[in-house]
Amino acid sequence: MRAAFAALLALCLAAPVAAVEPQGDTGAHDPTLLIQGDRWFVFTTGKGLQRLESTDQGKTWRRLAPIFKEAPAWWAEAVPEQKALDIWAPKVFQHAGRTWVLYSISTFGKNRSAIGLASSATPDGSDWRDDGLVVQSVATDNFNAIDPDLFVDRDGKLWMSFGSFWGGLRVTQLDAKTLKPTGPTRFIARSPAIEAPTIVRRGDWVYLFASYDLCCKGAESTYNVRVGRSRSVTGPYLDRDGKDLMDAGGTQLLAATGTRWKGPGHQDVVGDLMVHHAYDTERGGRPHLRIAQLSWSADGWPQIKEE
Repeated sequence: MRAAFAALLALCLAAPVAAVEPQGDTGAHDPTLLIQGDRWFVFTTGKGLQRLESTDQGKTWRRLAPIFKEAPAWWAEAVPEQKALDIWAPKVFQHAGRTWVLYSISTFGKNRSAIGLASSATPDGSDWRDDGLVVQSVATDNFNAIDPDLFVDRDGKLWMSFGSFWGGLRVTQLDAKTLKPTGPTRFIARSPAIEAPTIVRRGDWVYLFASYDLCCKGAESTYNVRVGRSRSVTGPYLDRDGKDLMDAGGTQLLAATGTRWKGPGHQDVVGDLMVHHAYDTERGGRPHLRIAQLSWSADGWPQIKEE
């Protein structure tokens, strides 16, 4: 397990330090990034679960075939109102010699939702296997089972964070063999409009990135990325002013600037790179892939590095 973590950490630290301006087919919402040398893969919300590939370290992108051609049978029972093959907010990662993706199925605006798991020998493969249900939520729950993130801590333990609106963001440990929850699940952040957690470690601090306010409104979207940190993956997470993220805290890291890119959010952090989407006012307010570079302050807080 420690060897698997070391390999994953090496991949993250190998990420190039320069931010890039993505070109080509960059249409993406809720992106997640996997780096394999010069080949980068982004998995993203869309029909069948969309995939993008770059062979030049994120500069230009092309679209691959989606993962799912048909829905696994368990989807209909877990989320009866889900639109066919409408898959949201994936998290791609490597573990135990395979490429895995956690993904969300849901009905917009409701918390009858589920997080599923699939895997393949390679990220660009066509041999994807359904690995079943991970966690689900229903109308009587005070959480929404979407927007999963996978975090491997330095002790080799695996953690999944997830959540959107309702009671906030939650975290639970995963069994390293089954990748299913084991032990308690707890809330780690709460705000009137919060979703899409990303957890990373840097030194002795564990950082929780999250998207606040509203996505999915094109150029009117108000999404922004905020961050807090803790000594433990289970919290408490405090922002730079010492406010608990369970009390709507969060230090703003990224928000709309200028007139073109609006509502940046649903981030994934790999090394010092943060992929996210933003809505392009020059292309009808549609979401596109963006890649920012992070730098770190002397007291250990992330910031967007200006070119």
